[in-house]
Amino acid sequence: MSDDEGQFAEGGAQVGSLTYPMQAGALKKGGYICINGRPCKVIDLSVSKTGKHGHAKVSIVALDIFTGNKMEDQAPSTHNVEVPFVKTATYSVLDIQEDREDPSKPAHLSLMDDEGETRDNLDMPPNAELAGQIKEQFDAGKDVLVVVVSAMGIDQILSFKNAAER
Repeated sequence: MSDDEGQFAEGGAQVGSLTYPMQAGALKKGGYICINGRPCKVIDLSVSKTGKHGHAKVSIVALDIFTGNKMEDQAPSTHNVEVPFVKTATYSVLDIQEDREDPSKPAHLSLMDDEGETRDNLDMPPNAELAGQIKEQFDAGKDVLVVVVSAMGIDQILSFKNAAER
């Protein structure tokens, strides 16, 4: 196999790819889709009747899972659209390190998963309110769990909860 040929896994998805194809007509509310290269969660779907050219169109309204921006797209129901692989994981916050030299930079988090693996490559979420709540709970000495969503090479904290509420 030459270097320019992709390796494919079962189902036709390329190994190591960030998305997989799915027919637009098979999308469901609450599912995921890539619109303009961004991972989005479908909030509304409507299918038009077949027209004179024989294709039903699917109108998709979705929210970017990281920014919350509303996005819209249309595709023939029989055509493939890109769907991102989305993974959600919960981590315990071990430490929050502020950048003392540049306080405008987001704080770094040290996290640990259920298997005891640590992770030190995540910043506080860009949402200032959420970041403040996480820091407040952590500074109060509470065990804080953060929910990290990963899609298309982006990892971001989208929510948190106290370990006692688990």
